[in-house]
Amino acid sequence: MQSRIDRHTRLVAWAKITLPIIALGLLSTLFLLSRSVDPGATIPFSEDDLAERTENQQISNPQVFGVTHRGDLISLRAAHARQDTNDSGQMEARDASAQIKLSSGQLITLSASIATHDTEAETITLAQGVTAVTTTGYNFATPELVLHLSTLMAASPGPLTGEGPGFTFQANQMTLKVPKGEKDAHILLMGGVKLVYTPPKDEE
Repeated sequence: MQSRIDRHTRLVAWAKITLPIIALGLLSTLFLLSRSVDPGATIPFSEDDLAERTENQQISNPQVFGVTHRGDLISLRAAHARQDTNDSGQMEARDASAQIKLSSGQLITLSASIATHDTEAETITLAQGVTAVTTTGYNFATPELVLHLSTLMAASPGPLTGEGPGFTFQANQMTLKVPKGEKDAHILLMGGVKLVYTPPKDEE
């Protein structure tokens, strides 16, 4: 019985010495780790980025959806957007992409570096590297494209190049719209139109 008491007494004595040492070691480790973490490194934006976003009231990853009176679906996405400080009716978006799904099922996909939405004119102007692809086999590129939301029409005021099923084309201007009484969009090329047709090769 006495030997058990002696062993218990020795364990208690060692615990009084070792436990505080272990606690101090853990605290010192936590302190060193906390000093090694840079709080600024956890923020994904620089001070200039944060200042610009605050000043311009910038919105990240905006998404806008709408439906025309014909039942066509329009969606617009962008990396970020901000309101014009001088004109509250103007909104500018960067790295924008848009999709127009016509009531017929035809899909038109658009992309551009810049998209400007004019709420009063009901237009979206795409600029800088504008590309468009349709599910009917057409695609084209142009410096600028204006989307008229009320009439669902797109117009390129400048030159464009593109290709369709079996041919390539270029023109000074283009209009893409849905004629009255129809469901699919038609492309109208104007000014300096050049079309090169490539007939399909005969299968052997």
